Amino acid sequence: MREQREALKTYFENGDRPTQTQFAQLIDSYVHLNELNFGLKLRSSGTLKAKFYHFYDANEPFSAEAHKTIEAPAGSKAEVIPGYTHLFSRIIQYKELVCEIEGAVDLVKHQPKIIIERYKQKKKLASGYIKPAGFYKELTFDAALWNRKSEYDVTSREMTLDLGPVHYFKPGASFRDFRPSGSIRRSGSFKYSRHGKSYVPIQMKLQITIDNTNYTSHPIDLKIVMGSGEETDAINFAFD
Repeated sequence: MREQREALKTYFENGDRPTQTQFAQLIDSYVHLNELNFGLKLRSSGTLKAKFYHFYDANEPFSAEAHKTIEAPAGSKAEVIPGYTHLFSRIIQYKELVCEIEGAVDLVKHQPKIIIERYKQKKKLASGYIKPAGFYKELTFDAALWNRKSEYDVTSREMTLDLGPVHYFKPGASFRDFRPSGSIRRSGSFKYSRHGKSYVPIQMKLQITIDNTNYTSHPIDLKIVMGSGEETDAINFAFD
């Protein structure tokens, strides 16, 4: 049982004879080095998943919801959505992400979570403040709006995450025109390898809780890399 610092001090005042229980409370009330030696190990899954999607673009270029990516039964007909143009529909193949927990992490005691931070370009806010480019964790509501998640509860020391990677991209007129969701289009930006595949930079961290304080591991940099356009070329991950 962890105790507050001031309460611990009262056990060791002049003339006191601390009990075994009080010494145990002192030891348990500090974060130990082995508890902070933790992290994530990531790799692409060895198998593919495939889902069918309808892709839409907003008719107003500065719409708050500039695009829609809707999962649907394979071969289904795209619905007409007011204010949006249906671009195309197709099966998307993609890899999942295998996450392995490293270090002395107790799944019950430390309540670990995997945190995802998405790269965002420099942006001028309505207040006039210029938000610098960098990696930011999306608010839960904002992530859910785009069918993404910004954190995952850890339920086992090795788990496979389905990030729904296509939802990290804004669709274009063709598969090769996809670009990172929320990005500003600049010629040649966010292109991976000589094949010119679009990619989304993200960081992933492991977060644990000790004595109501959150600690995070060093981030792992990776890219979600779009396929080249062929249905057999799956969305995959590249690790920096």
